[in-house]
Amino acid sequence: MSSARALVTAAVVATLCGIGAAAGCTAAEREPTESPSPAASGPAAATPGPVTLRFAVYGEKGMLEAYAELAEAFMRRNPQVTVEVSSAPATAVARSAIGSRLGDASSPDVFLAARQWLPSLVKAGRVRPVDLLLEERGVDFGDGFQRHGLEAFSADSALQCMPHDVSPLVVYYNQRLLDPSRLVLEPGEDPPTARTGWSFEQFALASRRTSAGRSLGVHIDPDLEMLAPFIWSAGGELVDDQEAPTSLTLTDGDSRAALQQVLTLVRDPEVTPTSAQLSRQDAISRFRQGKLAMMLGTRSVVPSLRSAPRLDFEAFPVPSFGGFSTITATTGYCLSTDTEHVAAAADFIAFAVGPVGARITSRSGYVVPSNVEVARSRAFTQPGRQPANSFVFRDGVRRADEVPLVVRWPRVLRETRPLLERLFYSPVIDLDASLERIDRRSQTILAPDVPPETD
Repeated sequence: MSSARALVTAAVVATLCGIGAAAGCTAAEREPTESPSPAASGPAAATPGPVTLRFAVYGEKGMLEAYAELAEAFMRRNPQVTVEVSSAPATAVARSAIGSRLGDASSPDVFLAARQWLPSLVKAGRVRPVDLLLEERGVDFGDGFQRHGLEAFSADSALQCMPHDVSPLVVYYNQRLLDPSRLVLEPGEDPPTARTGWSFEQFALASRRTSAGRSLGVHIDPDLEMLAPFIWSAGGELVDDQEAPTSLTLTDGDSRAALQQVLTLVRDPEVTPTSAQLSRQDAISRFRQGKLAMMLGTRSVVPSLRSAPRLDFEAFPVPSFGGFSTITATTGYCLSTDTEHVAAAADFIAFAVGPVGARITSRSGYVVPSNVEVARSRAFTQPGRQPANSFVFRDGVRRADEVPLVVRWPRVLRETRPLLERLFYSPVIDLDASLERIDRRSQTILAPDVPPETD
């Protein structure tokens, strides 16, 4: 983590730890331990009723069923409250649906939001900070929740939404195609393990060794956030200023060096699927059918992989160029500023992230709970089910870094993706010119006064 990000981390922790004595920490507090600690399992006092709460969520069918179960569990403990769950199947659909409803009569009281939505929500005044409300309900901000998740949803010196799922990017591999204990580059070298992690050189070796017959070695998505951990692990930076970015920095020395090595691997059609192959069958389907030895993904893909017949898979950390790094897909429960039921809504959020609620959503297999106690429980580790290396997700959360939390970041992702696809799949590329083009495109978005690129 850069020194700038370290200062930001200290400021956020100081803000949260200043909420009240219940937090029990200081600005210099150590990283939260994973020893069990109490967390709110219900409201501080009975919610006056009757009250109807609208709860908006999104996700796969199994995840939506878990949210419905969460609502039912809360209502059993709070019979004076009715929770109406509205759902959408995908992030983009949910963002559009929730955004169009905020401010009108059907606005949700509590809604699920991805981290990248937060700047727009805060700027539009659509969320009410939850830190004081949850502190009153016994939520332990000191050791009870992953610090990374708290940082992810902090803005304007307050916790804007309560982190729910903090899922790091990992590598999934087919155990019938790959045995990491055989990835030794030099005589006498220790093979990689899920605890120690692996180098990019070992990862590349695994990719090439498993590319044979009907199987290819690995797929990496041509997405800026998918590439970020490789850049960070090589000592590079993704942007020029984490708090107020004006440009991507892909042309900088360490960033460029990392991308060059990644591209050498992913541009090899004997190792990775081509764009034409992926248009016929996506990477997850190929992995499920044993046509792909490795793929990068978050916890959200686990239920789909578990349902594949005869697939034996395991999880490893993202490979490193030196310093370990990853990125998370983070979602949180947000309290709408339009709600007329602040107390009941805060009660529901406290229950949802507490030991009972977080266990319900964790059992679905889709999420990595922000609740530290639950992340160590059987509800998340799920002994006897794949992947066995559940600790890879917890370790990843503690070592994750994040992209800038600015309103224009989603647009940066959208508009750089076609340029990254050319880098991955075009027959011939000029690396320096291509990276310069991507950096300049980002400048026109993040710093509009920069003259646009001319071809």
